[in-house]
Amino acid sequence: MKRFNYKYILLLVSAFLQIELRAFAQTQSKGTEAIATLVLKKALADTDLGLYPGSLLMHGMSELAVLQKDPQTLRQALALFADFKTGKIDGRGSFISYKAGGSGAAYLYYLKKSDAVKEQVDLRANEMFKLQKRSSEGIVTANWAKDSLDQIFIDIAFAVTPYMLYAGMAMQKPEYVDIAVKETLLLFDILRDTNGLLRQARGFTGLGILSEDNWSRGNGWGAFALASLMRDLPDTHPKKQEVNRVAKNFFEAVLKYQNQEGLWNQEMTEPLSYIETSGSGLLLYGIGIAIEKNILDKTYLPQFVKGLSGYTSYIAPDGSVSNTCRGCLNPGKGTKKDYIKREWILNDHHAFGPVVLAFTQALKMGIKEVTPAKCFGCYVTEFGKPRKPQTYVRYMPEANGNIVWENDRVGFRVYGPPVKDRVSSGIDIWTKSVPYPVIDMWYSLNKMGKPYHIDRGEGCDFFHVGYSRGNGGTAIWHNGKPYISAPYATHRILKNTEEEIAFELNFEPWEVDGRQVSETKVISMKMGDNFFKVVSTFQSSDKKPVPVVVGIAYAKTPEIIENKKTGTLTVWESYLPENGELGTTVVVNPKQIKNFTSFDKERFALVNVKSGEAITYYIGAGWSKAPQFKSRQDWLDYVNMEVPKMKF
Repeated sequence: MKRFNYKYILLLVSAFLQIELRAFAQTQSKGTEAIATLVLKKALADTDLGLYPGSLLMHGMSELAVLQKDPQTLRQALALFADFKTGKIDGRGSFISYKAGGSGAAYLYYLKKSDAVKEQVDLRANEMFKLQKRSSEGIVTANWAKDSLDQIFIDIAFAVTPYMLYAGMAMQKPEYVDIAVKETLLLFDILRDTNGLLRQARGFTGLGILSEDNWSRGNGWGAFALASLMRDLPDTHPKKQEVNRVAKNFFEAVLKYQNQEGLWNQEMTEPLSYIETSGSGLLLYGIGIAIEKNILDKTYLPQFVKGLSGYTSYIAPDGSVSNTCRGCLNPGKGTKKDYIKREWILNDHHAFGPVVLAFTQALKMGIKEVTPAKCFGCYVTEFGKPRKPQTYVRYMPEANGNIVWENDRVGFRVYGPPVKDRVSSGIDIWTKSVPYPVIDMWYSLNKMGKPYHIDRGEGCDFFHVGYSRGNGGTAIWHNGKPYISAPYATHRILKNTEEEIAFELNFEPWEVDGRQVSETKVISMKMGDNFFKVVSTFQSSDKKPVPVVVGIAYAKTPEIIENKKTGTLTVWESYLPENGELGTTVVVNPKQIKNFTSFDKERFALVNVKSGEAITYYIGAGWSKAPQFKSRQDWLDYVNMEVPKMKF
């Protein structure tokens, strides 16, 4: 017999463990420089640098280039700025500074990283100073702004203040520096809300009228402008103390609205609005500089780090960024609701620059790694790249202990123990018109202020359950009415594969006219089927047979189709115009069915069940907006085709 070389085996095991530990560590922390570089690479491939979001990105690129030992990013940035000078990149939009490539070019010249940008920075700064439109207060504003309404908006601080600050200091033009300071301080004075945050705009819904928002990216634009003044305006400037005071008060107000993920919502004061990443990134950038310059106390550093950690959930491994509000300037009447309705877009062109700025600032502060709060890119993966079609069941402790399950055609839900005082054991339908899983996605959207009761092209939950049986819930029938159980008490997931799921629900005993009844359900579902199978076992304290009903709830005046010979009960109901039409069906063993009966807005199939013996039945739903069913007849034909396959 050969002898094992245990020393060799131990070395192999040790090496394997070291590899696994390194891999684990990589999943637990991410380098701030790596994140900034990753997103920058994605952005340079996807962004029109000639527009103002490109100008913001170029500033972020410039700051990253200054920190990096490898000059590659700096060389690349200077080459891109040269393309602005020659016109290869068409810098265009509301401000003349965009023609030079924006504030990043002025920043590099101020730091004496290259004389190559001097000519274009000087030329455009001079044009800005002489030719750019002014408001009545002397605020540099967009050339298209209407004099009759005296239009200004906080975004303009981003385009004016850092560019004129760095150009003025580089070229020893104090008048440029003064206008940079005046721009931001006046905008803050006019647009500051009573809560210390900023509103976005004035003069877009009437002369002198302010928008009613506290929009995340609007406050981010203000943060970006303040950041340049906090960090680089000389201490000798007569307005420096005022700048620091405004910054301290502003960022302390901002931090009061930081949410549990360390980020900020689209409408900062409305926690049910979605998390917005571009504003969050700009705010983190400004907060980081305020901490670095001792304008904010170092005790705020954990909140800065928390924000970076939460940010990573919205940044994908390929550099994609989710949850960025699309272009937005005083939408509608400028109300909070108008801003909340402004939807987010995956890889919107505003998304990238704030990431590069925030993580570059972290790197500058010595924060080389950040641990993701959840998972790196978890939200981007779900929303930007839907998973392949599959069956799926999940217990959701974060959503009241609900249990949800779905396949490529339809989804369902039962409520959990924490809400037993508000609902019962009915079964909810989540209609869907796409084959990939949606339930996790919809729950996450709902947390960000996008209810899943609205169809955004994938389907939605419009079916109301409450205390009803929903679609296929059970009850005990006694004296002409149903006796219902509370939501399930315990559960077990038995199978959770891409092709089939199965799980068990146990219900605590409930009283039916002096006797105690309990139930155990085993639910299973496969791919490609609008029905799921249920095996229920009822236990009665007196061991006598139990009259069980399997029910379907309805909303108004549906068509009810019953067939005792096949054991089918179908409800076809219109939810037009918003939500189409819905077919719901329960199928019980025709040999066991006794009758059909009603109570309130519910119809039931009644069966007699022996205590302790299992019964099998099937529950299904078909939606007229789904690819498989366009009409009542489509659903009935499908039911008639499937019933013969069912095994009881």
